[in-house]
Amino acid sequence: MSCTGRRSSAEARLGRFAGLLLTVIALAAGLSACRQDASEDTSVPPELGRRSPAGSASAEPSTSLDGGPDGGPEGTPAREPQLPSEAGRFAPALTQIGPGAYPPSGAGLATVDDCASCHEAIAGQWRASAHAFASFNNPIYRASVDRFRDTREGRQRSRFCAGCHDPALLIDGAMDAPVAADDPRAHAGVTCRSCHGIERSQADGNGSYRLSARGLPLPEFSVARSIAAHRAAMKPVAVDDCGSCHRAFLSEDTGHPHHLAGADELGPWRDSSYAGQRLRLDTPVAERDCADCHMPKETIGEDVHEVAADRRGRVRSHRFLGGHSYLAAMRGDDDALARIEAFLRGVASVDIASVEIGGRRHLLGRDLDAAELEGRAVFELVVRNRAVGHHFPGGTRDAQATWLSLRVVDSAGRLLAELDEGSGEVHRLRAGLVDGEGRLRTAREVEALRAVAFDHTVGPRDAVVVRYAVELPAGADTRGPLRVEARLLHRSRSHELAEVSCREAQTARGRAFVRASEAMLGVRLDPCVEQPVIEVARAELRLGAAASEPGRADHERLWELGLALSHQVQERLPEARAALEAAQAAVASAELTADERRAAEARLLAALGSIVARQGRVDEALELADAVAARAPDHPFADLLRGRALAKVWRWQQALAPLERAFAASPASPKLAGELAVALGSAGRPARALEVAVAGLALRPRDPVLLRAQALALEALGDPRAEAALAAYFAHRKPDDQPHLAAACGQRSPDCARERLPVHVHE
Repeated sequence: MSCTGRRSSAEARLGRFAGLLLTVIALAAGLSACRQDASEDTSVPPELGRRSPAGSASAEPSTSLDGGPDGGPEGTPAREPQLPSEAGRFAPALTQIGPGAYPPSGAGLATVDDCASCHEAIAGQWRASAHAFASFNNPIYRASVDRFRDTREGRQRSRFCAGCHDPALLIDGAMDAPVAADDPRAHAGVTCRSCHGIERSQADGNGSYRLSARGLPLPEFSVARSIAAHRAAMKPVAVDDCGSCHRAFLSEDTGHPHHLAGADELGPWRDSSYAGQRLRLDTPVAERDCADCHMPKETIGEDVHEVAADRRGRVRSHRFLGGHSYLAAMRGDDDALARIEAFLRGVASVDIASVEIGGRRHLLGRDLDAAELEGRAVFELVVRNRAVGHHFPGGTRDAQATWLSLRVVDSAGRLLAELDEGSGEVHRLRAGLVDGEGRLRTAREVEALRAVAFDHTVGPRDAVVVRYAVELPAGADTRGPLRVEARLLHRSRSHELAEVSCREAQTARGRAFVRASEAMLGVRLDPCVEQPVIEVARAELRLGAAASEPGRADHERLWELGLALSHQVQERLPEARAALEAAQAAVASAELTADERRAAEARLLAALGSIVARQGRVDEALELADAVAARAPDHPFADLLRGRALAKVWRWQQALAPLERAFAASPASPKLAGELAVALGSAGRPARALEVAVAGLALRPRDPVLLRAQALALEALGDPRAEAALAAYFAHRKPDDQPHLAAACGQRSPDCARERLPVHVHE
């Protein structure tokens, strides 16, 4: 630092705290970036955009600084610092157009019919997808983006929306001017060429892809070589390409005072078992990526012309099914709505894991006499994300309306108690975002968002606990056995956002877009339609009944309860331990094969180990790690547990070896890269810390944990590039006013005050 002149006061503050344990929580996630290929190929015609092979992506830095020292005292090779990409001509969007003689046009991107002449089935699927209604033709998006564009410099700043929602308007510069209802580019959405025209993508998000300007050779069906050239150019869209848009953030470039991470599907997936990471000792799951879930193989009818079908008459579905039930209802598309309902059913589960009555907690509702079933009853409901590779629900998590309902019915079928919309404050699986005065914003007021007050969505394979309290009436005629029903319900968007979308559609501009969509697309969208409600999962528990309920094994349910309770504050962690110890007893009495018993014991010991490590009980955690290793010798979790337990009590040198072994088993996990980089830096190994941080930042370039580890490593090495790295960290760390804004939210709203508590009860 000394050779670069004076440091900023912020940098000096960071230097004074360089030895502290990093506790910043990563807010952003990303994808591997590619090194640009500066060569040009103008030997193909300009009809379509051409993309590079899917396998061309690498973990190269998206932006690096030249020069720097040799490796540190460990002899580690020098690494180029990884800095977040800067926007270019389409700023704030990170979208680019590559070199070549045939740059794409908005009209070219908006055209789908020429592709449909050969790909009739795929085009038909796409026309019913959310991608086809991603632009101003979507009333939900239009209400939000128009409001954003009405702010100061909003038209230019709205390019950050357009990189993903309106590429046809963006590349023509049309976002800088009023967008007319009769402009075909405003109804294009995300088209064939928007995705298949990508030649490379970066990990940042906000449309961080590069469109090809080299053209795509159209096939001549009488010439085999021509068909082969077309097929070779049309490689499948890669995960990184999806991630370039399914990750977003706000920043000073969008008119906000600081960086604020937003929607992110690829980030949680990167650290999950679905991506091959081994950070969790779980029941086995198959590795899956975006296309495996959202573009499964689908058999097409024999009467449909589709040259891309395989020998079994199947294509990758271009319906891109997700949670867009509101959009399907707007179009009156019953087929799409039925497919969405089938897609969502069972992706998450709900369980009634315990009930507390009269001061006694009954796990799984057992050992309850019918005479006890009166007065205040608190039910612990466990929601587990079973099959979603990102947060559930995902997308714009502040606009979600997924919630839990609870009903208690007596033996005669009479309703005794209920918590549902309109009959109590239900728990919603959503994120709470606030404005600069701490007010919750629930209608996608992007221009006003400043901080996250809470986030109750559920990560991949994770679980959360929700507490509902009801008053059971007294009297022998209403006593058990009682039937308790819990349902996990999904509505695509919040009531507030639906109301805004409906009102906007009734304005002169809104009516003009409705008419234009009907004329251009043959579809009339009605955002004032009642939103459909989809049941994702349900559970039932009988209280006061002699026989136990059929269903999943007790030890599995108690293990999930322990996982959910492990997210509580330190003072409540004994509750998680009690659930896991009850699960151990259930395993001991269960009828299992030797392999099943060993796997179940390993999972429970791993969960217990994580709890005691979080409590700082390092010796017990190390013993549990040994027990996990004895039952799961081929899984790296025992090493991860050892490393985390030792790092928790600052025994950095001892933590390094097990963390390095765990990282070797999951080298593409940005989360684990952050943990290891912090440990290495704290143990005085800055060169290796830099290497690990750079590797993580190639996948998640705006992660504050990794950015800070990189900056401190460079500073410790005396590297002049530390100044730029420090600036990148300060630009992406959690804003200083976030806790104050979250607290203000609690003061303004009793609902927000309750939701901010890590342990709370819905009455």
